[in-house]
Amino acid sequence: MNKPAIIVDHVTKQYYLERPQTLKRWFRHIFSPFKKFTVIKDFSLIINKGEFILLVGENGSGKTTLLKLIAGITIPNSGKITTYGKVVPLIEISAGFNNELTGRENILTYATILEIDKKTISKIIPKIIDFSGLDHFIDVPIKRYSTGMVSRLAFSVAIHSHPDILLLDEVFAAGDKKFRKKSIKKLFEFKKRGMTIVLSTHYEESIQFADRNIFLNPVI
Repeated sequence: MNKPAIIVDHVTKQYYLERPQTLKRWFRHIFSPFKKFTVIKDFSLIINKGEFILLVGENGSGKTTLLKLIAGITIPNSGKITTYGKVVPLIEISAGFNNELTGRENILTYATILEIDKKTISKIIPKIIDFSGLDHFIDVPIKRYSTGMVSRLAFSVAIHSHPDILLLDEVFAAGDKKFRKKSIKKLFEFKKRGMTIVLSTHYEESIQFADRNIFLNPVI
């Protein structure tokens, strides 16, 4: 019997078109509410442990918002999301990174944010550097890195953090094809070990790699 890793139960998420910034505007908001737009409406989904799910949809369809909801970065206006196990999101590539620090220093910082203990960090640092292919740049401040290099470093840390659920948002958009191919191969290795993977991407050819493809459309 399949065990659920993620349960999204009738979730709706809305944002204000304009957010009141002052107390006066908040009082005005009571009598003349600011307009909202709905990104996700009454959406339900069950993802089982060990599944590789691809979120497919155009810009504005709610892919990133759904990942943020699952990660607990934002909360739904209604409905409920339940996850089982350690969730590691890689949604905003530079989140958790300090441009003034070197690649190596950022690995330590990011790994700490992901609650990896120091003993484990010391063991996985060589693996992270090797997988990222950034060994010649690892002691250079990441403000000197390209977007693709930052993406490679962040992805390498995330996959070596031993998550039960890995959430990836457009993570291969800035990477080269060789690294992308290697990364997908590594994801399938982890999938075989029981990791649940949810990937949002614009690359249509990636659809063939998924167990299931979840198609999202903008809410009208």
